[in-house]
Amino acid sequence: MAVGMFGMPALGHTMALAHYIAALLVGLTFRFYGIHEHERTAEPPREGNMLSRALAALIKARQEDGRPLGQMLGDAIKDSMRTMALICGYIMMFAVLARMIDVTGLFPYVSAPFRWLFAVLHIDPALVRAAVTGLLEIDLGTLAASRATDAPLAQQVAIAGAIIAWSGLSVHGQVASVLSGTDIRMGPYVAARLLHAVLAFIWTLVLLPMAGPLSLGAARVLPTLGGLPAALWQTPFWEHLMRGTRWSLVIPLCLALIGAGAALLTGGVRWVHFHTRR
Repeated sequence: MAVGMFGMPALGHTMALAHYIAALLVGLTFRFYGIHEHERTAEPPREGNMLSRALAALIKARQEDGRPLGQMLGDAIKDSMRTMALICGYIMMFAVLARMIDVTGLFPYVSAPFRWLFAVLHIDPALVRAAVTGLLEIDLGTLAASRATDAPLAQQVAIAGAIIAWSGLSVHGQVASVLSGTDIRMGPYVAARLLHAVLAFIWTLVLLPMAGPLSLGAARVLPTLGGLPAALWQTPFWEHLMRGTRWSLVIPLCLALIGAGAALLTGGVRWVHFHTRR
């Protein structure tokens, strides 16, 4: 999105970091969700490591399934094609819905809550259309945010980040269709997406000033070879690839380690509390 829509590759690391931090905070927040719904019981001891247990469960499920390998492959292909058609159908349906809201004159009424909220938060009203569209469909919403050039660039990027974190009702419908027939509830998922959108918006605004002048309003770089600096495309391929992926690998790894440490600490606190209560 930083290159294809905003034409500014320098925004990529900032937006990715904001989303990683927001996702980590959402995970830590929902770490305590539902801990009082069911009484905790001591788990029986498990034999072997996680990999061996997973392999044993895989073999057991394969034996209980009973289908031959050819039928399993065919069913897997049919299910994947059905899922792809489902995703495309949701995208087209909500894209048409967004267009119908605009054509039928319902946009002023649908956008009224966003206009009020943006006025309270001092966000440029030129981004209202992007927010309404992003509420329905993620790609059209981020594209509208990138095209709202009358608004400050920082607000454009922050709104686009919030839209990506929210993912749009189109994606929510896809998730609901996949989760149908399971005991997984959609309420916590929607709440997590909303919290992720708010945190991504905030962290994008926080991190943008640290990204340097290019991310804050310097001349945009066209996503074509001719618009890139000569030093960029003259750099050997593997060296450029390593430079581009360095932070994309380091940042998630660091955040994963922080999240694992936080999970261990919170899990340890809950374990002590459980046993002392007994």
